[in-house]
Amino acid sequence: MVPDIFSYPHSILNPFMKMLPVVFFVIAIYIFYRCRTIYGGKLKVIATLLIVGGIAGMLASLSRFEGDYSVAWKWLESMFFLALAIISLVIAWIVRQKLKNATRLFGLTEGGDRE
Repeated sequence: MVPDIFSYPHSILNPFMKMLPVVFFVIAIYIFYRCRTIYGGKLKVIATLLIVGGIAGMLASLSRFEGDYSVAWKWLESMFFLALAIISLVIAWIVRQKLKNATRLFGLTEGGDRE
């Protein structure tokens, strides 16, 4: 038998573990917002995308919490997590391009060695 603390429908850990990511996303959104107000250029674009991604992640986490009560929320969870994944890919591509340019600027190869 599974102790009650590990029982999905009865454990206090269940709602706690679902709400903790929401809190983390809210903190991350605030940090990204502060970065957006401080920095400009491509860093501002990346910070803005990270804010949008954080909002998508937070909404996905909230949808996961509500998904225990309504199947419709499960679709929202999937859509928001998909949006987060797409935004993360865009950010990764932007950062990759900037790092590629930086390696050329410093005369480095992709492995980090000087040419």
